[in-house]
Amino acid sequence: METSETRIPAPTVAELDATRIASWRRALIDKVAKRASFRTELIDVPESFVRYLLADGVACGEEDASLPKRIAQDAFDAKESAERFGEGCEEDDAGDADATAREAFENFTREIGAAIERLGGEVAPKFAWSAPKDATWVTAGNTMKCRNADEVVLLLKASDSVTHDLTEAYRACADYVVDEKEDEEDRAVREHANTALALREWYDLNPSMEFRCFVKTYNLVAVSQRHVNDFYEFLLREKEEIEEAIAEFFENEISKHYTGRDYVFDVYVTPKTHKVKIMDFNVWGGTTLPLLFDWNELESRGSDQDCVPEDERGWTDNVEFRVIQSQGHIRPGLQLGVPFELYDTSEGGAISEFIAMEEQRRRETNNQ
Repeated sequence: METSETRIPAPTVAELDATRIASWRRALIDKVAKRASFRTELIDVPESFVRYLLADGVACGEEDASLPKRIAQDAFDAKESAERFGEGCEEDDAGDADATAREAFENFTREIGAAIERLGGEVAPKFAWSAPKDATWVTAGNTMKCRNADEVVLLLKASDSVTHDLTEAYRACADYVVDEKEDEEDRAVREHANTALALREWYDLNPSMEFRCFVKTYNLVAVSQRHVNDFYEFLLREKEEIEEAIAEFFENEISKHYTGRDYVFDVYVTPKTHKVKIMDFNVWGGTTLPLLFDWNELESRGSDQDCVPEDERGWTDNVEFRVIQSQGHIRPGLQLGVPFELYDTSEGGAISEFIAMEEQRRRETNNQ
């Protein structure tokens, strides 16, 4: 468990950029086996869409396809009631304004729709580093499954984690320098000029088979159950087989192609066949959660030397694999539909304290 003495390592801007979903997919997708990843399409994000995401408010126009249509119109719906009582309809105004704003990225919306069709009609979206899991409350099925472009846009617009990607992600980096005089929206546009939206073919994944893997000095040193607020008894029986499958996957697909030194990656292991698929890459430290470990013990595993011979890379013979051992060992966690990485971003929380600490350290360094 994290303690006040835990020192969270800070990534560099380059390391954070390398874990953008567009960056690692474009670097690895032609090198790893097709079976090692989920079918995904990348769409470059225009400046107009970034500005749209940062604008206040979430609204749906009358023709928006993101929400189910009513079978029959109410006798006294909002618009009719407003007209009868001589009131303005703010909801209609907001919907009209939203439709006008979206005209600026019509081509982007069409690309999303075309990609959804190519991927079988159902997708899960992901922005630079985050999936909009915290915004599933706005969807009819309370999932990230999207069947049209309007649903994708609504999820991204309603997501605080996507906004965090745009405005706060770099603040966790040791070498990030921010110009406080620069407008926040302009800075987000500049920093995300090469951002791409990822649309992954939809699968009903079993959360019990998601795992987080920690690589220190090019070697796999630890694996943790991804969802630590649930106990899955069968994992105790299959732990050895799963560890072997992940280790083999790292040796054959990841270590040979991903150029990072210290990093974290998430995988999905198919329940019956134990085939491994890459889900995401994360930075070592920063706002990445260590789950069933803490950063002090992870930092102590592996070598700290800068130059590691090629024949000492890609090892998996010293892996610590942890899963929840019993119902009583479940880590407490919120069940509010927010992304796991952002559970503790409130003032005084672990992530906000880390960012404040890094900003203070940079100020002290600049004043020396």
